[in-house]
Amino acid sequence: MAQIVRMPKLGLTMTEGTILRWLKKEGEEVKQGEPLLEIETDKVNLEEEAPASGILKKILAPEGSVVEVGKEIAIIGGEDEPLPELGEVDKANAEFEGAGAGSEPVPAEAETAKDGIGGKVKASPAAKRVAREHGVDLRMVTPTGPDGRIVEKDVLAFVESRKVRATPVAKKTAQEKGIDLSLIEKPEGERITKRDVMEAVEAASSAKQEYSVIPWTGMRKVISEKMTKSKKEIPHFYLTLEVDMSKVLELREKLMPKVQEMSGTKLSINDILIKAAAAALAEFPAVNSSAGEEGILVKNRINIGLAVALENGLVVPVVRDADKKGLARISKETAELIRKAREGKLLPDDYQGGTFTISNLGMYDIEEFSAIINAPESAILAVGKIMKKPVVTEDDEIAVRPMMKLTLSCDHRVIDGALGAKFLRRIKQLLEDPIEMLL
Repeated sequence: MAQIVRMPKLGLTMTEGTILRWLKKEGEEVKQGEPLLEIETDKVNLEEEAPASGILKKILAPEGSVVEVGKEIAIIGGEDEPLPELGEVDKANAEFEGAGAGSEPVPAEAETAKDGIGGKVKASPAAKRVAREHGVDLRMVTPTGPDGRIVEKDVLAFVESRKVRATPVAKKTAQEKGIDLSLIEKPEGERITKRDVMEAVEAASSAKQEYSVIPWTGMRKVISEKMTKSKKEIPHFYLTLEVDMSKVLELREKLMPKVQEMSGTKLSINDILIKAAAAALAEFPAVNSSAGEEGILVKNRINIGLAVALENGLVVPVVRDADKKGLARISKETAELIRKAREGKLLPDDYQGGTFTISNLGMYDIEEFSAIINAPESAILAVGKIMKKPVVTEDDEIAVRPMMKLTLSCDHRVIDGALGAKFLRRIKQLLEDPIEMLL
């Protein structure tokens, strides 16, 4: 029995997916479990397996289609098995099934109603032949033959009327400049000249210079919707302080060989920030929460998300139970998640379920910024560049120290100013005395 393939739900938040590439063509044999197509979800690109074995009888959604979860995208069946009747196919699929890309012109010999009158197109054999040669829909041709019959000269006249009239120089120039002559309008009887072509080139160039459009699809669409919703619905407030990173840098230098030996990865500042944030969240569980309809939801697990910049947006993979893991384990997991994110191989479980997020733009020379909360979380920590600055020490002396600014964005429905300040100060204390968070 034929199997209808539907757009799968690959994550809790997924409502639609973009078909990037079909790995099989219509008419090819597929086996259950082998990769059938590549789908772009809100965050990653994933290969979807064939749900059954057979022949890929029909592709209902072409590459580039944005399809809702559960909608039909293809049919797999036996070689001689007729196509099943589909349920209600969405508009995009219906258009593709009917007059979409790759559809053939209406056959010249088809007997089709004309002008909405229930009659049929009458055409001579010669007219049908010429129509086939030129891809002409006979319903568009005005008949002059007896009894409203289309004759050969009618088809030839129609073809001639559709020809673009242009000078030889205009044709050559249009070919060189990539201009479609059929788009240039001229009064009836006049030919397109080189000047007309150059004006079209200038108009096209001017239009290109004004702007280009990147469609709201995939990751970019989700980021747009999620950040707009977060900024609109969550009352943000921001707290900033500066941290002396001297001891963190010393600790990192000492631990790096051991972490490299244990995990095969290089200990980063982000790894230490994740550890410090997790330790502070354990002391201030109210920050590890979110606003729900019935009240404040305090999370039992501390899952730290780390914002990772990609070419077409960003993704936030999650280190789960970060408070229970050592730096070597955090370093290994973070490196693996970043690799998978940049290769587009993250699974939904890799970026869902975070309770607190860290966004570090220090590597881009950003000294300080305020981040938008990654809803439904209640806070996000924005990290700036480590910079050498003159500071006044406790002995009232001036010394040069590596300083870094931290900005905490808070959801005021959940976190008050004092709570946010205490939490951020605790992260500062842990970074300025990092041995404490390792004990």
